[in-house]
Amino acid sequence: MTRRRAVAAAALAVLVACAVLALPSCSTRDAGPVTRRVMIIGFDGMEYDVMGPMLEAGRLPNFARLMHEGAWSEIRSLDILESPVIWTSIATGKGPEKHGITGFMKPAARGGDGVPTSSNVRKVAALWDILAAESKTSGVIGWLATWPAEPVLGYMVTCNFNFGWDETSDREQRVTYPEELARALAPLRLQAKDVSADLVDRFINRRAVRVDDPAKRLESLATDLAGDETTRVVTLQLARDMPTDLLAVYFRSVDSPSHTFWVHHFAAQRPAGLPAWEVEAFGGVIPEYYEYTDRVLGELLELADENTTVIVTSDHGFRGPSASPKGRVAGVAAHDPTGFMLIWGKDIVHGCELPDVSVLDITPTVLALWGLPVGEDMDGRVLTDAIEPSFLKAHPVRTIPTYEDVVKRQHSDEPIESPVDDEIRERMKALGYIG
Repeated sequence: MTRRRAVAAAALAVLVACAVLALPSCSTRDAGPVTRRVMIIGFDGMEYDVMGPMLEAGRLPNFARLMHEGAWSEIRSLDILESPVIWTSIATGKGPEKHGITGFMKPAARGGDGVPTSSNVRKVAALWDILAAESKTSGVIGWLATWPAEPVLGYMVTCNFNFGWDETSDREQRVTYPEELARALAPLRLQAKDVSADLVDRFINRRAVRVDDPAKRLESLATDLAGDETTRVVTLQLARDMPTDLLAVYFRSVDSPSHTFWVHHFAAQRPAGLPAWEVEAFGGVIPEYYEYTDRVLGELLELADENTTVIVTSDHGFRGPSASPKGRVAGVAAHDPTGFMLIWGKDIVHGCELPDVSVLDITPTVLALWGLPVGEDMDGRVLTDAIEPSFLKAHPVRTIPTYEDVVKRQHSDEPIESPVDDEIRERMKALGYIG
């Protein structure tokens, strides 16, 4: 560890410890005797149709191990296939009509493309809010629709951390909780220019790349890697230095590369006239990014012990860009409603393929694994087929009418504008999500 990172690690220890002490507990019930850590690892856009052949070929050893030793399933997404909507449902167990996050953007009074959805629009308690009421700590990293950061019993690094906020500014930017955490983590934040050529070259055929590529695909790939590498190193440092009961981390993962490079890998979906040099240069990006994601998963698994339960999930799958007279159309139309999930570790059955799993089932299942009641107003269910019968016998699934009376969350219909909104809009346009 460099001296600069060592200083950052020391600062993290003080900041997060103070944050945990400063936020009071408001538990109204006995959390029960269950002691465990839960890791929820989110990989955006991952799907089994791509994974299957790679698993058979031995190219995803960490996923293969967890599927063999745990339970897994394809996972059913929502009717709205916009990632902030789905990741909010994963974190709340409720659909968008209840939680209030309905898309990437919210209309702005001044018109234009609107304002990126902000955390204050969420109407209901997230898993980390519920756990704080039960005196359990949470570390939340990169989760969509978490800016501006809100107080948690632990720490939060919001989805805006990876964008171009100014860590030298005195202006409150609320990219983390506690706010001072942002400067301590700043040495770990990468931009596209910081990604090494050696790492990029794992994904492409450099000899075939044209330097005058008008689509700037190399820059796009470097941007994707910068985001995921930042999330990876921040997660490893925070989780090692400040372990929490819940670790919930989101990676852009294969979604963004799938928008950009899907047609280069899947010959059946290539539009007429796709230049041969593009296929030669970028045809391997998709499988290589799945392998990269598998390596990231392997590193995160080193954080798990015998008392840890791990849930790996995506929000949706991918069908690839559709063709039109004007060329390729990406955006939400490229998403598929079937993603992938697995659950592994303490009290989880081995080698089980689960039936009919929804993104709404994650939060109820996590609550049940702690012996906590499930809100009757949640739209998901507990994945009892994944849990050892002996645990369920000792800790039967319980319910309460709602957690909203305990958490009493404040919310607003008007999103908050952030200093990096223009950068986020440009990113959304590049991926085809907005015009």
